[in-house]
Amino acid sequence: MDEKMFEKRMELLDRTYKKMPAQTDSHAILKAIKEEQNRSKKKRSRPVIHWPYVASFIGVFLIGTVLALQLTMGDDIQGDGGDQNQQAAEHHYQGETSKELLTEMEDVKALYELRKTQAMERLGFNESTFSQTQLNKDAQGHLIYVESIPKRDYPLDMKLQWAERGKEWIEESLRTPDMMIRSLKGGITLMEAEAWTGTFLEKQTGLLPIYEEKLQTYKDWWKPHIENGKINMKSLNSPQPYPSEFRMLLGGITNNAVKLTYNEKEDTLETSIDFEYVNMISGDALPDVYVSYMKTRESSVLKAGEFTTGWKEAGDRLMLFEQILKELPEDSRFRNEVELEYDLLYQYYVNGGVNQPIFTETGKLKPEVREAYEYLVENYPTYKSAESLQGVLNELRESNGVKPERWVQHTPVIISSEVGRIYEGNN
Repeated sequence: MDEKMFEKRMELLDRTYKKMPAQTDSHAILKAIKEEQNRSKKKRSRPVIHWPYVASFIGVFLIGTVLALQLTMGDDIQGDGGDQNQQAAEHHYQGETSKELLTEMEDVKALYELRKTQAMERLGFNESTFSQTQLNKDAQGHLIYVESIPKRDYPLDMKLQWAERGKEWIEESLRTPDMMIRSLKGGITLMEAEAWTGTFLEKQTGLLPIYEEKLQTYKDWWKPHIENGKINMKSLNSPQPYPSEFRMLLGGITNNAVKLTYNEKEDTLETSIDFEYVNMISGDALPDVYVSYMKTRESSVLKAGEFTTGWKEAGDRLMLFEQILKELPEDSRFRNEVELEYDLLYQYYVNGGVNQPIFTETGKLKPEVREAYEYLVENYPTYKSAESLQGVLNELRESNGVKPERWVQHTPVIISSEVGRIYEGNN
């Protein structure tokens, strides 16, 4: 029972008490009964009715009746009213669902089918292949969410907002890489570039393995275009009597900035992001730091504790990591990842690995390693990494090129340029 209902019931009881006869005092009632008994002895012939007593008990009876009715009917009324209100609301929501919301639901389904068809064409996939993509899986997940909206017991305006939000999610999920590239415009902010890069990489990471798998099924058609261990893209894309699905696949590969490289050892075509195509179509709209970051994600110079390139090339990658750390915003989502990659590569560069030590068996710095250090010091004079490597060379000169007994090299700390500007301004 809520507080308001209790107050109403007490008010009603108070009014009932006030309407009762005044003879409610027990002593007065008993006195009245005795007097009535004395009078009855004189008037035996007339029936005796004890009116004060009756009136009192009538009052008590009325109070009990009112209280009982209030306690029983009040709860029933509240319960029935609540149920009726809820049923009315549900009926109202169901009425709304059957009109405007259902129309909106049909629009969402039509949008999904339209964008799915467009995405399939842009990627060069048939429906079976497209169903494997994360793009489609994400869009289907959003569609299922939208289809569940009518079953929720919420006001119509809220349901319509959710449906509209679902449309936006479906649109974003089915945006292909080529659509993203063409949407890039000059003057993009670092925050916008950060979001674009993350989404673009996520989409491409899911699509590239599917392209490689599909290309293997058409090996007889692309293999004749391998020349001197490389794929001749001009020859591959020239008019040929290809099957329609293969021709469509090649169109999707080109338009979505997919670069093909022939792996002679595995006799397969490998895929990667064609950054030249991205820059050409977008007019170099994406800031260089994010292009550089994506390039480092594409290929690693350190695998299983060994450099996959020469020492100089590995050094160039080390300097690229430093440059990225300088240009990335301090709160970039990619910063921690790049810092870890930089630290790992630097430590291998100055300590070597089990299979690639930097010192000979006699403890002297290997000639190719010394040349790489000197190359970096000369070509990257303003970089902290090169400055640190100069310190390594100086330490080795003092020991006549022999590894000192205590060889500890710390990774330089690279701060963002924006932090550096703030620091300089405060000083």
